[in-house]
Amino acid sequence: MHTDVDSVLASLVERLAEAGGVGSVYGDPVEHGDRTVIPVARVAWGFGGGGGSEAADAEDDSERSEREPAGEGYGVGGGVSASPAGALEISDSGTRFVHYEDRKKLLVTGVLAFLAGYVFKRW
Repeated sequence: MHTDVDSVLASLVERLAEAGGVGSVYGDPVEHGDRTVIPVARVAWGFGGGGGSEAADAEDDSERSEREPAGEGYGVGGGVSASPAGALEISDSGTRFVHYEDRKKLLVTGVLAFLAGYVFKRW
C-alpha cells in the first residue's frame, strides 16, 4: 500500500510543480532593443496528507460483524497558487523591478478607510 501512496504523492508533486512554475504562468522573457523584460511570479504551495490502518483483531473477513469497519486508507492532496508580482527590466542603464499593482488590495484598503472615517465621524 505504501508503494501506491508513494506513486500518488510523486504524481501530485509533479503536477503541482508543472502548474506552479513561472513558465506556465508567463511566457518567455521578452527582448526589445537593448531591454529585456523578465516576468516574476508569486507562488504559494500547500500540501496535506492522511494515513490508514487495518481492521482490529479479526483475522478473517468472514469473522467481522457488519458494523465493524474493514480498515481505512490513505489520502493526499495539495494545491498551488501563482499570481503576477512584477517584472525585471534589464537595460544598459541598469536593472529595475516593476511592481504590478494589486487592485483588490487597493480597493479593500479604500473601502476600509472609508468605513473607518464614517464610523469615527459619527462617533
